[in-house]
Amino acid sequence: MRHASHAEVRKPEVLPEIYELRPWYHDFGRLGLKTDFGDVPAPAVEKVRTLLSTVRQYVLSRRRGERKVSLRRALSPQPSSHRVNQRHKEVFLLPFLERCLGELDTHPRCLELFCADGYYSCVMSRMKPGAFVTGVDRDRREIERARTAARLLGCRQASFVVEDVWSFVERTEATFDLILCAGGLYHVTEPRRLLELLRRRAARFLVIQSVVTLEVGDAGYFVTPAPGWKHGSRFTHARLESWLTDLGWRILASGRNELTANARPCDRGSSYFLCLAPAAQP
Repeated sequence: MRHASHAEVRKPEVLPEIYELRPWYHDFGRLGLKTDFGDVPAPAVEKVRTLLSTVRQYVLSRRRGERKVSLRRALSPQPSSHRVNQRHKEVFLLPFLERCLGELDTHPRCLELFCADGYYSCVMSRMKPGAFVTGVDRDRREIERARTAARLLGCRQASFVVEDVWSFVERTEATFDLILCAGGLYHVTEPRRLLELLRRRAARFLVIQSVVTLEVGDAGYFVTPAPGWKHGSRFTHARLESWLTDLGWRILASGRNELTANARPCDRGSSYFLCLAPAAQP
């Protein structure tokens, strides 16, 4: 059966269930589900979180002398940074996923780590209707969104687990034909260790997307916690590439671009890798 091309975009549909679960991390419009409500007021708690985060990032950037923008401009309505960055990520992620799923059998087992609202899990389900897709994220509210979106989109073989990614990877005995790790690697303290653990879970492909620093290009650069945060890490494109090759992943394709909605150089770079698992190599 022909799977849907990443170039095919359906007209979004507005549904009350989706509206009530706003704000959504991803724009599901490509799949025919409207989750981007523009300037529709978000719940009060989300407004406060956004305001505090904006002010915090503004203060940090001023201290470092980065992109000196007025506070008034920083607080003015802007397009969602997630939506802006999503467009950049999909330049590489959609073709990578389509390539992998096109080479797999009718019913592959797929895993999405750090799945948030399950957007890419639903994308994989649409690209390969016979695929069994599992999404993992520790945020219950995001998993509620993921389950709702999958149900409304008819992704019947997509399931979602509320669990920390580390505990899931360590406890499960299952293997997966395709593992997607997008938007989470730089949130952990030991990204190399996670890539090492995934060797036991990957039967065929691994697709990686991660924020990387643009401040330096040194293959030895790695810091934790991430600059300005109490968790996560930052590394270079070259460092990530060296981890993958050292751990036995075969890089089939890679790419780089910039997440233009991120102001700081340490948050702005984005790297993409399509890898063949050690277990699938001759």
